[in-house]
Amino acid sequence: MAWYAARSVYLFGSKTDVRNVFEERIVVFEVNSFDEAHLKAENEAKYYASENSFIKHPEQLVYQLDGEKLVSNSEVWSELFEADMDLSEFYHERYTRYVYDSNN
Repeated sequence: MAWYAARSVYLFGSKTDVRNVFEERIVVFEVNSFDEAHLKAENEAKYYASENSFIKHPEQLVYQLDGEKLVSNSEVWSELFEADMDLSEFYHERYTRYVYDSNN
């Protein structure tokens, strides 16, 4: 079995000044394949969003980890952001606007 990490982005909430707060969250899973990791990550992210009344961005990154043994379902990263954007705009600005394209 291998360890995989999955990153999801959520609309965490809105502040009284109308700025939105976003969370970037990474959890890990010990599974047999990338497909299994992706499915577990998607289910965990939907549950997390539902339990906290967050809105989950539909894209999710999953990657295989190297290194020491971890504890499955552990959160390994969480970060909050605020911006005058909706979830799609924030995601584009944070994750796609500056993506390196080796073909250009």
